[in-house]
Amino acid sequence: MRKVIMVGLAVIMSLGLAITGCAGEEEKVVTVGNKNFTEEYVVGQLMKQVLEENGFKVNLVSDLSTMALREGMEAGDIDISADYTGTAWMVHLGHAYEPGVDNNELYQMVKEEEEKGNGFIWLDPMWNNNTYAFACWPEFAQENNLTALSDLAALYEAGDVTFEMFLDFEFSTRPDGLPGLEEHYGFKVPEDSLKTAAPGASLLALEAHQTDLSMVFGTDALIAKHGWHVLQDDKAFFPPYDLTPYIRKEVLDKYPEIEDILNKLVATFPGGGKSATPAIVGQGQKAWQELNARVDIDKLEPDEAAREYLVKHGLIKE
Repeated sequence: MRKVIMVGLAVIMSLGLAITGCAGEEEKVVTVGNKNFTEEYVVGQLMKQVLEENGFKVNLVSDLSTMALREGMEAGDIDISADYTGTAWMVHLGHAYEPGVDNNELYQMVKEEEEKGNGFIWLDPMWNNNTYAFACWPEFAQENNLTALSDLAALYEAGDVTFEMFLDFEFSTRPDGLPGLEEHYGFKVPEDSLKTAAPGASLLALEAHQTDLSMVFGTDALIAKHGWHVLQDDKAFFPPYDLTPYIRKEVLDKYPEIEDILNKLVATFPGGGKSATPAIVGQGQKAWQELNARVDIDKLEPDEAAREYLVKHGLIKE
């Protein structure tokens, strides 16, 4: 009888330990936030899905403005997001941008100040530089030997301008737009060869072959759709805007594995984890042009485009 009682007690104790063990396994929960445009919808889903694949429960707060997302990070309501180095430096940290700072330098400046002053840890950048750029059809670039903005400046300086440039009106007047660009590269665009209109019109004009050269953003989906040539900003006039995941320090201290998980995601993009070069930035832009095109042109939902990408790169199971 005593033996039966002892065996019964052992079984009860084992069950109790098992239950306690299960209860003691704390659920890993984080909140990811993203902004309110295609690229941010996609990166929010990329981070959400890859974290879920690694055992996290992820609450996704989507469709936020730049300032609302930052306020959520500062208040502790959002744990992880991805923002742009240029936005962080000039908007969140309040610095004036000086032309000539390259992608690597700006990333390091943001990373160091954010960690010391705000308790935010910036992980590896994606080097997609979604900043102002100029694009043209490939045949136009080939005919005029255009690779970089310095080549364009040389054409204007030679005085033999028979082509048109199309800009957003705001870009044509703001100091970090055309006036600053002309000063930085040392050229002047003749007024009779310049067209301006509302945002987005320059893309449509180039698509319809109604202009030769248009202002775009570095990861616009139409660049991938049409195979446009984007001129390199070889003298670093435009602020770099490299999309980079960042996380509140207390969350990373609690879940240090997140750094490796998200850096592995970044490593699937060109140059992930390495220093930027013009070639790497160009490849990063192309990768994001194609991802954005899956949503804007092919009409996938952002979660579908993200899942497709993650499966392709072996980060989640099909």
